[in-house]
Amino acid sequence: MTPSITAGLAFLAASFSVGLARSVSRSDLRASYDYVIVGGGASGLTVANRLSEDADVTVLVIEAGPFDEGEDFITIPGLGGGGFGSRYDWNISLARNDLLGIPVQACPQGKAVGGTTVINLMAFDRGSRSDYDRWERLGLPGWNWETLLKYFKKAKTISPPQPDIAKEYNITVDHSVHGFKGYIQSTYAPFYWPTTRNIVDAFLELGIHIPADSGNGDAYGGYFTPQNRHPVTAARVSARDAYYETARDRPNFHILTDTLVTRLLTKGKSGSISISGVEVSSLRCLRTGTVTADKEVILAGGAIRTPQLLQVSGIGDPALLERFDIPVVVDLPAVGHNFHDHLHVPLLVDHNASLVPSNLTTNATYAAESRELYDRERAGPYTSVGADFLGFLPLRTISNSSTTSALQQAAAAQDVTEFLGDNTPAAVVRGYKAMYKVLTERLPAPDSAVIELISADRQLVVSLQQPYSRGSVRINSSSMEDTPIADSRVLHNPLDVEILVEGIRWARTLIETEALAELQTREVLPGANVTSDRDLAAFVLEAGRSAYHLAGSCTMGPKERGGVVDAQLKVYGVTNLRIVDASVMPLLPASHPQATVFGVAEMAADIIRGRI
Repeated sequence: MTPSITAGLAFLAASFSVGLARSVSRSDLRASYDYVIVGGGASGLTVANRLSEDADVTVLVIEAGPFDEGEDFITIPGLGGGGFGSRYDWNISLARNDLLGIPVQACPQGKAVGGTTVINLMAFDRGSRSDYDRWERLGLPGWNWETLLKYFKKAKTISPPQPDIAKEYNITVDHSVHGFKGYIQSTYAPFYWPTTRNIVDAFLELGIHIPADSGNGDAYGGYFTPQNRHPVTAARVSARDAYYETARDRPNFHILTDTLVTRLLTKGKSGSISISGVEVSSLRCLRTGTVTADKEVILAGGAIRTPQLLQVSGIGDPALLERFDIPVVVDLPAVGHNFHDHLHVPLLVDHNASLVPSNLTTNATYAAESRELYDRERAGPYTSVGADFLGFLPLRTISNSSTTSALQQAAAAQDVTEFLGDNTPAAVVRGYKAMYKVLTERLPAPDSAVIELISADRQLVVSLQQPYSRGSVRINSSSMEDTPIADSRVLHNPLDVEILVEGIRWARTLIETEALAELQTREVLPGANVTSDRDLAAFVLEAGRSAYHLAGSCTMGPKERGGVVDAQLKVYGVTNLRIVDASVMPLLPASHPQATVFGVAEMAADIIRGRI
């Protein structure tokens, strides 16, 4: 072992053995590991847990954030969102969108052991069968619903809803599509706000499909979503709880916290590049060191940090790297491209319901009584995240047949490249054309959702699920300490705006149902007087904001079509580097992505272990 590596390991061990008993100690830190995993969120901890099941394999996870301390805003579902902007958040922003006038926008992303699963709003739903089958159509053999279902099941243990909830809402669990031995505990909230009944009845009144269990691949229409929560305590179950705590005592599994990976250490010449390890910096004492990887380095930093690390390490677009005097190690221009996101547009509504989630912040007496009930019985409003019934709606559900046909025709006639960013690499353009074709073919499909509808207190949130718009993640300097330029270019493609306008019109149809009329529901913003396509489009551009569902920036696919990793998740041009996080998803599913991230990571672990 070289002196620099020895010194680096010594300082790291000293830094993290004090006050963090669950981090690796000085005596236990190894000179090298078979696998070094960059990122201790959902994907990183899942892969680390599974790889370390083999006793003769050594695994090190390096996480930039700390362990959480079990704060109420972490563990109590009703306080979800309280971690946004905290020390468990990267506190980064998406780039300003000058074209549309969208300002710099905060984008919560977890920076802790457990990653975003420590601070998110806990939805644990899957997309439809068609959402995953289209991955295989893009040249990714084996990446389809049937294969992923095995890993969705492997990741979780499902528990049924409480009997009173199941009876009132007729919630059933199809045991054939859920797991019962997985580390993630998943179940339904034991308390539903009364307005949930009105929303469900409104869907039924409109004849909207409500599947018996959306986990069976029929995740469209309206359904009750389970969450990553414990069936007894009702508390959040994060990736830390599920995949770290169940493996922490294995002698071959170590973790370094508060440590930033600043560069991948590469060796070899073009055509035979490999990763020898990583350069790291302690965020406590601001000193650097290196860690050696004997087999592979596995990136699990997410859709922003993973492409950034590749780029600062010389893996990416030469034109970008040369701007920051970074030597080109692997010419891979697609790194950072195909970055996309779901998009929320909230309609503000008013109604006469007296019992709503905002009472927990506006009524001190009610909040205190509810908190006492939670502490005593793990019951009541604080067990709820506030949105238990979700709508995932196909275009033909929210639009008439002529509008659906017109939108598909407009998509088919569009210049596919017109709304991509300047200087998009040719390979990325080819890959996007393939994605565009799939999106357009599926646009009128009855089993493929394009809009999510969320009833949240005094909002009806319309969320775009299958965006045409694409952006990129680009470094802003040669340092990992500087936030990259993350721009998903939301709404640049006018098709996205038109689909959201249809979603708003459907939300208004929902407001007009008898079920919501019981609450005297009325639209406040944009207001019922805003009716033209032009004015509604202007509202979408003004009000649209990220759903924080970032993906695609190191997409999986053939290299000649903009792929950064192949179907085995290996980075092109490097022999021992893989990516296992949401950045590899070529197309987001119509769902909250958390459960998909766990499923992809479970499958990734089996790929790495040579089991598939």
